[in-house]
Amino acid sequence: MKHTEKIILQPNNELKNSTLLLLSIPETIALKWKLAGPSLLFRCGALEKVVEVQVYRTSSSHTVYCSPALLTSLSLPNQTIPITLTFFDKLNMLSLGPILCLATNAKGSESEPFGEYTSFCREVAEYCEEHHILFYVYTLKPWNEQRVKGMIWNQRTWVDSDLPKPSLIYNRIHSRKLEKSSHIEMLKTIWREQNIPYFNESFLNKWEVHQKLLPYDEVAPYLPETILLESFDNIQYMMSNYPTVYLKPLNGSQGKHIFRISYQDQLFQLDYSSYQGNQTITSKTLSGLYPTIRARSKLVPYLVQQGIPLIEIEGCPVDFRILCLKDSGERWKVISAVARIAQSKEQFVSNIARGALLKKFEEGLIHFDEAIKKQTKRIVPELACEISQIIDRESDGMFGELGIDLSVDQKGHPWIIEVNTKPSKTSDGSNPNRYRPSVKALIRFFKWYTS
Repeated sequence: MKHTEKIILQPNNELKNSTLLLLSIPETIALKWKLAGPSLLFRCGALEKVVEVQVYRTSSSHTVYCSPALLTSLSLPNQTIPITLTFFDKLNMLSLGPILCLATNAKGSESEPFGEYTSFCREVAEYCEEHHILFYVYTLKPWNEQRVKGMIWNQRTWVDSDLPKPSLIYNRIHSRKLEKSSHIEMLKTIWREQNIPYFNESFLNKWEVHQKLLPYDEVAPYLPETILLESFDNIQYMMSNYPTVYLKPLNGSQGKHIFRISYQDQLFQLDYSSYQGNQTITSKTLSGLYPTIRARSKLVPYLVQQGIPLIEIEGCPVDFRILCLKDSGERWKVISAVARIAQSKEQFVSNIARGALLKKFEEGLIHFDEAIKKQTKRIVPELACEISQIIDRESDGMFGELGIDLSVDQKGHPWIIEVNTKPSKTSDGSNPNRYRPSVKALIRFFKWYTS
C-alpha cells in the first residue's frame, strides 16, 4: 500500500557543511504513515539512498527538511521545491515525484532561454509548482544514466542544475531536421532502454497524415483531394478538376513555401510567398508557371491539393485551429478552438506565424445563419477528436497533443487542412492572469499517466 502527501521540500541549511543524509519529517505525517526505523530507503528518479529520518513536532506543517548533502546525492537543486512524497509501507521506502521533463532545442537570451517557448515553459513550471510536481526543461545536453542536466524555475529565474531522471518526457523538439538526426535517435533509444516514456513521438508530414486518415469513412468526406507532386502532369490533372489548387511542401510548417494556382479571365495565376514578400505570376498556359514551381519542388517533396472556397471576413480567408489533448483513459478532448483570420486579402494562409489574427471560434462563423453555426460548432470538435484518435492509433509511439487545422467552405462544409504534432504554444494573451487551458490539460494528462 502507498500513501501520498503534498509537501514542501526545504533545504536544511544548518547542515550545509555536513555529509549527513538526513530527512526531517513532520510528526503528523510520520504518525499517519506509521514510519518505522531510524533509517529508510529514499528514492528520487533513478537514484536511491538510505537516509536517516528525523521526526519533528509541528501542528500542521507539510514542510520536509532535507540536508544539502542528500539533495546533492539525489540530483535535486538546493532550493524550496513543492513536490509529492509517497511512502510504500511494504518496501519501507519514501519516494519523490512524479517528475515532468520538457525536452526542447529552443534557444534564446539570458532572460528568455527558450526563445518564444519561454513564457509557456514558465507557465507550466508555475502550474506544476501549484500541483506539487517537479518540472524542468531539458535542452538536449548529453544524457547521463542517473541524472540530467536541465533548467529549473526557482520563482525568479531559470537555473542550470543537475536533476533527477523524469517520470515522463514531453517532446517539444521543434526542428524536423534535428528530430531525424542520429543525436535525437540515440536519445530516444536511451529513453526507451531506461524505460522513460515520452510523448509527441515525432513530426508527421502532410502526405503521411493524409494516408492515415483516408481509409476511415468517418473522416474521408472532409479530406480535400490530394496527390503527390511527381511531375507537371499531376498539376495539370488537378487543375482540370478544380479552379484553384494548392501546392504544399510535405514537411512544411507555419504556412511557408505554399503555392496557389488559380484560373480566371483566361489566365493562370500563381501566388506564393518569398523572402521578398508575396509574389504573383500570370501565364496564358499552365506550363508557363511550372519553372517557378519546379525551382522549389525539385529541392523538397510537394503535394498538390484541391483548393477550398473558404469563408472570408472582410475579404480575408478564415480557418480554425482546434487543440486536442489526450485525457484520462486514452480519450481525446478538445481543449481550445480559435478562428484564424489572414492578415490581408492578399494572404491565402492563416497561420499565426504569417501574421494571422486570432479570434474566438464563433467569430469565424459570423456570416452563417444560426442553423449552420450550430451544426459547425457540433461537427468540428467531433471531427477533431476523431482525427486525433486515428492519428494516435495509426502512428508509432505515443502522442499526447495534436493541433488540428480545419477550414469551412462557403456552404458550411468542414475540410481538414493539416494535423500538427507539435502545435504552437503562442499565447493569444486573452487571459494574462490565468493558466491557459492547454497547460491545465497537459498536467491532467501527466497526472493520469503517472498515477
